[in-house]
Amino acid sequence: MGAVLAMSEQAQMRCQRPRAQPSVAAISRQAEESPGASGVAAGRYNCCAPATLAKPVRRHFLSFLFPTACLVAGLAGQEPVEPAPPPSPAEATAAPAPDRAARAIADYEAVRGDKEKAAQERRALIWLGEVDSPEVTDYLLQELKRVAGSTAALGVVEAIGRVARPAARAELTALLHGKRTIPALRTAAAGVLLRLGDRAMDEILQLAGDAGATPAARDAAVQALVASGLDRAWRGLVPVLLAADEARRLELLRRCDAVRGCVPFDNARVDFVRKATLPVAACAFRQLAAAGHARAKDLTVDLLERLLEDPPAAVAVDLVGGLPFIRDADFYPALLRFGAIAGAPVQRALRAAAPVVAKDPALLEYLITKGLDDERPAVREASRLLLSEAPAEAVRPLVERVRAELRAKKKKALDAAEGLHEILARDPSWRADLAGLAASNDLERRLLGLALLLEIDAPSGIGPAQQSLGSKQWELRSLCYRYLTRCRDVTSIPFLIARVGKEEGRLQQELDAALFAHTGTRCWSKKEWEKWWSGKQQGFVLPNAATIQSGGGSGGGNTIAYHDIPVVSARLCFLVDRSGSMSATVGTDKKFTRLDAAKEQLTAVVSALPAEVRCNLIVYETDIFQLWKELRPLQDDHKKDMLQAIKRIPLGGGTNIFDALETAYQDPDVDTIYLLTDGQPSAGRLRDPEAILDEVRHWHRRRQIIVHCIAIGLDSDLLRRLAALTGGSYKQVK
Repeated sequence: MGAVLAMSEQAQMRCQRPRAQPSVAAISRQAEESPGASGVAAGRYNCCAPATLAKPVRRHFLSFLFPTACLVAGLAGQEPVEPAPPPSPAEATAAPAPDRAARAIADYEAVRGDKEKAAQERRALIWLGEVDSPEVTDYLLQELKRVAGSTAALGVVEAIGRVARPAARAELTALLHGKRTIPALRTAAAGVLLRLGDRAMDEILQLAGDAGATPAARDAAVQALVASGLDRAWRGLVPVLLAADEARRLELLRRCDAVRGCVPFDNARVDFVRKATLPVAACAFRQLAAAGHARAKDLTVDLLERLLEDPPAAVAVDLVGGLPFIRDADFYPALLRFGAIAGAPVQRALRAAAPVVAKDPALLEYLITKGLDDERPAVREASRLLLSEAPAEAVRPLVERVRAELRAKKKKALDAAEGLHEILARDPSWRADLAGLAASNDLERRLLGLALLLEIDAPSGIGPAQQSLGSKQWELRSLCYRYLTRCRDVTSIPFLIARVGKEEGRLQQELDAALFAHTGTRCWSKKEWEKWWSGKQQGFVLPNAATIQSGGGSGGGNTIAYHDIPVVSARLCFLVDRSGSMSATVGTDKKFTRLDAAKEQLTAVVSALPAEVRCNLIVYETDIFQLWKELRPLQDDHKKDMLQAIKRIPLGGGTNIFDALETAYQDPDVDTIYLLTDGQPSAGRLRDPEAILDEVRHWHRRRQIIVHCIAIGLDSDLLRRLAALTGGSYKQVK
């Protein structure tokens, strides 16, 4: 009997273990067919199957064991216990215990609105959403009304969607179509509606193809259908796609990148490649190629036969995105042909394709042996971008080739070393070649070698950097100070001490920073440093890097700052944006504009700068206006002229950041630039942020100009990266 009872207890325990939950769609259908039936609660408040389901299972299981129990009990002389009767249908479908819902609501309310418990609030809301009961549904709908219009509503909608809640359909539909609903909330509402069953999905599909619906609601419906991953949703999008006009079809197709493995959808794509307009055909081809469709290669031939002339950049983007997946040498020239088409989108597509290219050894070899040697610069640049993710073993032949050119001192060798550095650096042996450049007697080679070593934090240039600290070229000395600050070595300390008292302005600060990074201390004269070192050099150990993070230049008591960025250079250029957007007001004064604030700051700085400081002013919008052709000391008349020029800066048109930077870099005396803007590039020779950064990187490797960046009214990724690239500071001004 004991064995049977043990078996019964084990059976009960097994029945109480967590069971696989039915799908949301299944729950939805059950709820629609039997409104009184409850779903299956899950999560924190139902770690195992509900008691109303576990109880009948246990009873049926015990009734199965009852004959055996009777036999054993009879042998033991005991009266067997009659099992309980099976549950009634009403009992089996009863709602979750009210205390479960009440406990979940109480747990959420205990942390709701507490900023210090934001993480707990999110978890409690999720757990609350996993409780399937009318009480929780009503509570969540009330909560949705309470937080309406705020980002918190997104979390409530996601909680509502944890289980199927047909009672929430009206509120979710209102969110989907609401004029003030934010895009993320609108899409989330559509996604929850999708999980309420086939009828709800049909309504969302109808909305996706409804030309009379608002674009926001229609786009949210498409996004939710694609993100659902449901085959029925994807199949339902095909008629919508076929019925759309060409412009809408292209837009829809681009939104459906994630739809893969759906036969009707892929069949539509195949037809598009053959019969649709070129933009739609190219987009469909890219999607089929990326998915590895069996007919992608044959379709490539069909598509290329339609391209007798170079296509628009938008079409080239899709072709560049799709061709690397085909892996056929016959199409390599076409890839470079389309990759050479001008335009920032094409450049971004080439970078995005690089990881795919890295997996095709034959294509990598073609790019190295053919693409990089092409006589057309655009083709060489396309090859370089496609090679940016190439593995070290594929790059090695290229390293050996550039190495041979450097040894032969060919004219194009330095250009190749710089232009291909990001690729060559993937091979560790490239560091030795850079160290050789850094040790060269040629100034250009030495600058480039150290600059490239600094970019990859390689310490193999410490010796050449130490020996170059006495160079007459300020750019080289500045580079050496910053390189030695990054790549610390005890042997650098006496070389740095020897330079104390010989620098000024920005270079003095860089020397101070290098000494502090090596010693963790500060002295105020060369004599003090020499005395300190004589007592410390024996067995000296570099301070831990973490302890000197906040260290740097002494500053020399300098308190002049431009937008909180210290002005330490004695050779600087201010670049001020006067585009139309600078007319936006700041603060409470409706007449005080961003340009007024910029002029006020710059006036205070220029007024405070000493007369020996040399500077210039470049004001830019669509065009560039330079106060002087070169830096001038801020002596009496020059300072007055600059202050008057600042006062007269008017508002203008676009935002020509690149040409303003290029103008400043052309002055050989400039060592620091302060760039102020409130917008993204909209005018000038280069407008794409990546292209601007590439060009500044090229300049910086030889000029070593620091660019401090001030973004007014925005957080600019371009300015942040530009400052980091040149060793400057980035400041966001609201």
